[in-house]
Amino acid sequence: MTRNKKPQVEIDAAKHHAALARAEGGPQYEYDPTLTAKGCYRFGVRTMSGLFICYACKHRNDGIPRVWTSGAVCTELYLSKDNTYRVVFNAQRCRECENFGRFKVQEKKYVDRVLDIFALWTGQREAHESTGPHKSTGPHDSDRCYGCYKGICPWSDDDEDDSNDKKKSKKTRRRRRR
Repeated sequence: MTRNKKPQVEIDAAKHHAALARAEGGPQYEYDPTLTAKGCYRFGVRTMSGLFICYACKHRNDGIPRVWTSGAVCTELYLSKDNTYRVVFNAQRCRECENFGRFKVQEKKYVDRVLDIFALWTGQREAHESTGPHKSTGPHDSDRCYGCYKGICPWSDDDEDDSNDKKKSKKTRRRRRR
């Protein structure tokens, strides 16, 4: 992969399948990059943590790309009845230049998280009991999250707005990102 290549806004996780297939409980799953919500048994949106790199900012920072971590990367998970699956990460925009950053995920965390979600969905484990509402350790920048733009991110701060503000903010985001 060359660094001149334009970052994607939806990142397919196919390259991480080999690690998942090697993990305990993973060999039963096959990756299908064409799986959609219509063709699957279970679909869900969760968050994962990862790292974004903005190579577009290199010229501003003495040749060093801007890097930021996120604990709330909007992630779509699809699982079919025949154990084929698909995972899609939604990108985030750089705060300095508004370009989408390249996403990197720690493979072990990815594998553990996906297998844990699938274990819940297939009845291999019980749901964890909630200890109350989850508190974020940092702000979620909905204006730069592609999952929020699509209206699927669980961390979207749109639900705090009233319905008129919600429509207005989504329109504003769309205009800004085009």
